[in-house]
Amino acid sequence: MKNSLHYRLRASHTVCQKSIVSDLKSQTDLKPGEPKIIEFLAENQPCEQKEIAAGCDIDPASVTGLLRRMENHNLIERHIKNGNRRSLYVSLTDFGIEMSKKVENTFNKVDSKALNGFSDSEIELLESMLDRIYENLK
Repeated sequence: MKNSLHYRLRASHTVCQKSIVSDLKSQTDLKPGEPKIIEFLAENQPCEQKEIAAGCDIDPASVTGLLRRMENHNLIERHIKNGNRRSLYVSLTDFGIEMSKKVENTFNKVDSKALNGFSDSEIELLESMLDRIYENLK
């Protein structure tokens, strides 16, 4: 089992998530799922909810609940764009932008720790292989 790819990917994901949660918990009140959405919005705002779901690989129904909670905690705001009342666009608030800096710092710290001792060419190869695995399984 420990020699299988699925085990190694799952184990790596688990320790990565634990590192992220632990670091963010020490400095924020962010809940699971929120950092990923904050990171996506920091790079893609304003955007529609369906774009967030696709970009974060989260079920649209789950995004609805996460965004409601994030709006209640003043992390995001929803607004109408170009007079289209059927589409709400989501953006980070000033507080959300402040949290995005903490999220980015944590993600960079965890990435750096995970890639400690890897050469640039090894990192490039790893990223390419992970992208291929993702596409194969999607």
